[in-house]
Amino acid sequence: MTDRTITVAPGATQLPAARLEPDAISAAQDTIIGMGNSAPTVALGLSIALLASAAAYGSAPVIILCGVPMLIIANAYRRLNLWNANCGASFEWVGRAINPYLGFLTGWLMIAASLIAAVAGVVILAPSLLAIAGVNAVSTWPNILISTAVIVILLVISVAGIRLTARTQVAMGLVEYAILIGFSVWGLVEVLHHHHGTLPITSGWFHLSGIGGKGSLAGGLLVASS
Repeated sequence: MTDRTITVAPGATQLPAARLEPDAISAAQDTIIGMGNSAPTVALGLSIALLASAAAYGSAPVIILCGVPMLIIANAYRRLNLWNANCGASFEWVGRAINPYLGFLTGWLMIAASLIAAVAGVVILAPSLLAIAGVNAVSTWPNILISTAVIVILLVISVAGIRLTARTQVAMGLVEYAILIGFSVWGLVEVLHHHHGTLPITSGWFHLSGIGGKGSLAGGLLVASS
């Protein structure tokens, strides 16, 4: 058997290895994008009432307890990125470190979760816009058109590149957190002024079992982590 060597033709251009663009986004942009990806306004809009009910207003310690594993997961992602920075993230890491088949399944799970989360957010957006415009919020075709238009716009932004995507996500994240801070301040003022329908702040708000021990720590953790 003879060895066969492959030579590159003179003048041929070698393509650079595919990799992430270095320094495409700043650390501040990355931080805001990470905060915005948690969909704070949607998450709080869907879960805050359930959380207050399950924890009997003892939501603060529940959220802090949920924050501990989140910090551990964030550090794990940081270490994995130091090992192998790849846009495939979990798909790439599981495939290389454990098994390619598990990596493949992880990739499909990520796609399914992203699609469900994206559609869920848009489905909530369309009725809200229709209600503000004074139109029937449950109208089928307006909901479909608004949802489709938003998804197409976001798709175009994503395809355009990471820099435009980062600027868009930063803008959306700042708007979301501005809304949350505004509502939080307004709610706190209402509570401190003992507005009708509010409960005064007591030590029960900071107990794991909530006001009067009527809250469920397990129930609160399930709601907060969902």
